[in-house]
Amino acid sequence: MKRKTFFPPLFLFPLFIIPSACKYYSYGLEEFFYRENTLDKRIDTLTELNETQIPQNLPDEYTVLVITDIHFGGENREKNGARKDGTFLKKIQALSESEKPEFCICLGDVAEHGLDSEFRDFANDIVKPLEDMGIKTYNVIGNHDLYNSGWPSFKKHLNPGTSFYHFKTQNFSWYFLDSASCSLGNSQLTKLRRKMKEDDAPKLVFMHVPLYADGLFYFTMQNSAERNQIISVFNKNNVKAVIDGHTHIQSVSNLGNFDEYTMAGYLEKRAYTLLRINERNATVKCAYYLYD
Repeated sequence: MKRKTFFPPLFLFPLFIIPSACKYYSYGLEEFFYRENTLDKRIDTLTELNETQIPQNLPDEYTVLVITDIHFGGENREKNGARKDGTFLKKIQALSESEKPEFCICLGDVAEHGLDSEFRDFANDIVKPLEDMGIKTYNVIGNHDLYNSGWPSFKKHLNPGTSFYHFKTQNFSWYFLDSASCSLGNSQLTKLRRKMKEDDAPKLVFMHVPLYADGLFYFTMQNSAERNQIISVFNKNNVKAVIDGHTHIQSVSNLGNFDEYTMAGYLEKRAYTLLRINERNATVKCAYYLYD
C-alpha cells in the first residue's frame, strides 16, 4: 500500500510560530526578526574623555570594580534568581580602605529588554549608591542594551553617554569598545587601529562580546577574520589585557602578548571582579568574588 505523506494545513502554522515569536516579543519582535545595523552610527567618533570626566589623583596602585551582565528586568527568569543588589552594595561598602575601588566599570547588558525603565533602575539602584561611596561607573554597551531600540536610553542614563571612548591615567590608556552587534565593524576597527598606533602607553581594553572566551565560540565574535585582525592589532600595540563579559562564565585566555579575562555574570552568577592596577609596573591582576 502506498504511504501517504501528511502535510498540515497552512492555517496550523501560526499555532507553532506565534508561541515561539511571543517568547521574544518583549525583546522587540521586529528586532528579533530583523535588526538594522546601526553600529556605524553609534561609533561615529572615538571620544576622548576630558579631565572633568576621568578619575583624578590616582595612586600608583589601586583597585577597580568590574561588573557585567546586570540584566535589570531579567530577574527570576531561567537561571537568574531574585535581585540581591543590596547584598552586593554591602559587600562593596565593607571593603577595606586599601581595597576600596577608585571607580567601577560595567561591561554591558544592563537592561534585559533594552527598556528605558531598566536603564533607570540600574542608575538608581546600583550606579547612584556606588557614587555615594565615591565610586563612579563607566559603561560598555551590551547586545541586550540594544533591544527595543535601547540605544537612546543607554546614552541618556549611563556615563559617559557614548559606546566608543578612551581616557588616560598615570601610565595606562583605557579603551572602551562597542561590540554589542557581535562585531567592531570596519569603521570602529580602523579608528581604533589608528589611535592605538599613535599611543605608546600600555593599554587596557573593555568590551562586552569576547574574542575567544576559552573556546566558547558561540558567544564570541562570529567573524573569524575580523577577530584575527583585532587580536593582531592588540598584540602589536601594547595591550596588556582585554576584559569582557557576555558568556556569564569566568575564564582566562592567553592570546599572545595579552590575556583576555571574561567575567562571570553579576545576576546569574552573583559575581563581581576587583582589578588590581599597578601603574608603575603596568600590570593588572584580577580577583573574582561572589556577593551571595
